Formats: sequence, C-alpha cells, structure tokens
Amino acid sequence: MIATNNGPFPWRGGVAGRALEAAIRGGGPAPEEVRLLQDRATREVIDSQVAAGLDLVTDGMVRVPDPTALAAARIGGLEPGPRGEGYPGGGPYTVPVVRAEVSWNQPILTEDYLFAAQGCPRPVKPVVVGPYTLARLAEDRAYGEPMALAMALAAALNQELRSLQTAGATFIQIDEPACLLHPEEFPIFSRIWEVLGRGVSAPLALHLEGGDAAPLFAGMARLRRLACLSLDAVRGRAGLAAFAGIGWPEGLRLGLGVVDGRDARVESADEIEALVRSIPGLPPPDRILLGTASSLGDLPADTAAAKLRSLAEAARRLRA
Repeated sequence: MIATNNGPFPWRGGVAGRALEAAIRGGGPAPEEVRLLQDRATREVIDSQVAAGLDLVTDGMVRVPDPTALAAARIGGLEPGPRGEGYPGGGPYTVPVVRAEVSWNQPILTEDYLFAAQGCPRPVKPVVVGPYTLARLAEDRAYGEPMALAMALAAALNQELRSLQTAGATFIQIDEPACLLHPEEFPIFSRIWEVLGRGVSAPLALHLEGGDAAPLFAGMARLRRLACLSLDAVRGRAGLAAFAGIGWPEGLRLGLGVVDGRDARVESADEIEALVRSIPGLPPPDRILLGTASSLGDLPADTAAAKLRSLAEAARRLRA
C-alpha cells in the first residue's frame, strides 16, 4: 500500500511561493522571472510531500491555474475562454473554446514533468484532465457533437501520454470527474478510453472525484489499459460497499481518496485506517493506493502537510 497526492498542493506558503505570488500581484513580471519562481515553488511543494512521507507525489500543479487551463491553451484548435464555475470535481475552471479541428502540436505537461522528476527522491505522477471531461465542459464551435469532440481530444491527448511516457513517467493519472454525472454514457466513454490509451504502456490511473462511482464499478474495473481505478472515498463513501459484489479483477489497483481538501480539519491516521478497514471486498494491500479525495490547493500549507502525514502513517500501518 502506498500513499499519494492526487492533485495540487498549496504553493503560496513557501519562500518561493510567496515571492511568486507577490510578483504576479505586482503586475507584469517577465516570463523568465515567473518561470524561475515557479521552478522554485515546485521544488518546495515536492519537498513538502516527500517530507510528509508520500510514496508517489505530484508537482503540486504550481503552473496550473485550474484543471482545464493548460489543455485549453496548448491543445491545437482550442483556446481559453471565460471562467466557468462548477468543475465536476469542484471549483472553477477555464472554459475550453473549440474553434477548429483538434490537434496535438506541443507538449502540455511534459516539460513540467521533466523538471519535477529531476532529482526527486520519489516517483512523480503527472495529472492529465481527460478528454470526456474536457468535451463536456467545452464551448464547441467546430464539431457540433460532444462525443465527436471527445474522440478528437482523446486522439490528441494520446500523443501527450506518449510524450510523458517517453519522458520517463511511470504512472499517469487521468482525471475524468464528468463521468460521475453521466453514468449512462459509459459505453461511449469506454471507446474514448480505448483511443486515449492506445499504444501507451505506462500505467494509467483513472481518477473519479466528486461523488459515488458505484454505478460504474463493474464497467470501469474492466477497461483495457487501466492499471488503477482511483475513487473519492469521501463524497462517494456510501457506494464503496458495492466492492463486495464486483469481483475485483486480478492485477487492477485501487485508489482510495480518503483525505478531504475541502475541509481544514486534519484527519487522524486512526480515522483513515478505520475507514479503509471498514470497506468490504478490497484487493490486497499491495494493490491499494491511499490518496487525496479532492484538491489540497486552497488549504494552508501546514494543514495540507498535516493531512498528508496522517495519510502516509495510515498507509504504513495498513501495509504492515
């Protein structure tokens, strides 16, 4: 059993983070100055995750203003639109405006991944917002049909996954919270997932944040090229009893989001351990990842670090 962060970590609390925030608020910092401060802030948040005891970290998503902003800015045919509210996993997002045929013309996260992974004592997990969720949130002025757009986005993001794999990523998380809102579209989603993962050998985790995924368990657990199904065990806790009846596929790992980034209360290791032990039908401990259920990015850095320490301690006890 390993402990991981499934998203952002608050970056404004460190020395570099405070300098970065001050430079942005001051207006008009040079791009090279912003990049340098982002580099330093990224190192700070990675160090915080490692110090908390995590086995698998993210880059803290220091360079990511919201879940969809980088995809909207860097995928060909898309451009950033207005600010939207109600991202399926929670929080604001940049509306991707689709003006032309979608294409992958440049890496979205690869450069950031390479910087984060260099010299890091733990594996770094890139986090990619998935094509289904992007299509659901987009303002489509080119395709006229959401699933045609989703297929085109899947083909483009497949190139991004291949780029991350070539860069050395050994575990990649795909965020698809919109799936929880439209479980009836799982047959379509399964085809989108097939296009997304084609030719990718790096383990892929499908992360479903924001609610109960029980109606999707049986289908999701049998997706091809899926290495880990990662679930929200806070807002989706009521549905976890369904594990007892699905017959967990051999080799598939399970991610359990047990730390709530929407609540400043720090969960104890005892509390997390008791929650995990109460869930029926789990795979063996060596196939479980304990993680965050929602973004820690809006919490004070000390609170986020304390939550991750509890998470890591619970994982240590459960694998003993």
